[in-house]
Amino acid sequence: MKVLILGARGNLGQDLVRAFGLAGHEMVGLDHDRLDVTDREAVRGHVSAGGYGAIVNAVAWNDVDGAEDPIKRELAWKLNVEVPGRLAELSREVGAAFVHYSSDFVFDGTKLEGYTEDDAPAPISVYGESKLAGEEAVRAAGGKWFVCRSSKLFGRPGSSPSSKPSFVNLMLKLAAERPKLTVVDEEVGSPTYTDDLAEATVRLVAGRYDPGVYHLVNSGTGVTWYGFVRELFGLLGVETPCDPVPASAFPRPARRPNFGQLLSTKFPPLRDRQAALQAFFAECPEVVPERFRKTK
Repeated sequence: MKVLILGARGNLGQDLVRAFGLAGHEMVGLDHDRLDVTDREAVRGHVSAGGYGAIVNAVAWNDVDGAEDPIKRELAWKLNVEVPGRLAELSREVGAAFVHYSSDFVFDGTKLEGYTEDDAPAPISVYGESKLAGEEAVRAAGGKWFVCRSSKLFGRPGSSPSSKPSFVNLMLKLAAERPKLTVVDEEVGSPTYTDDLAEATVRLVAGRYDPGVYHLVNSGTGVTWYGFVRELFGLLGVETPCDPVPASAFPRPARRPNFGQLLSTKFPPLRDRQAALQAFFAECPEVVPERFRKTK
């Protein structure tokens, strides 16, 4: 199958390129420098002539606080709503499957036991509203569409200029530079390895799954940011002191769901988060500062 991956140099996009390639698919990976997804005619021309069996959209506005800014809100809406909606329509027109990624931020975070794919969304931020509106635009387009919700992604740093280091990468860097850290002990979520999310996407597209919303996250109980740091520090033997603090210690413009654990009920479970972290450190040793690398 010929697959188009948009946002191919981003944190998730690069893993999608690798996963589809390893699965034997003919793969075309494009980033902003080769195709501007906001250019309607350019996108239509490329998709119409591409002969794709699947189109995977890894382009998104992910600056949660920036979306609260009235000036930036327009671009956030364009990337998170208008672009996926048009891509879904084009995919339907050419008979291709379409994959789009969403977030636990479509929920309000009040359900302590976690959210399944069938729970009603109720976003509490502009970013969350844009992700939900994007889901609805994809659904309205029809065809063979998949919305994959995930949470707190970690993995290899992307090579795109707009890529940001993941929380894991940032915490390890800070632990090597500072004598002590303070981390928010709120916002329960389901941290997920981008490599596992990409591999699951391949199986979703190639399998006989019905169109719809899927929660694709690493297995394990939900965890706060602080709890996640303790897990990854424990795996590496990092001894940098780390104190838990409330979210109010770091005031931010956008509200976050306090309990955003995603429960997967429609797709086989991904591997445990601990195993995913161990695999990440083994496959990408360069993300671990030298002082924390274990010698054999």
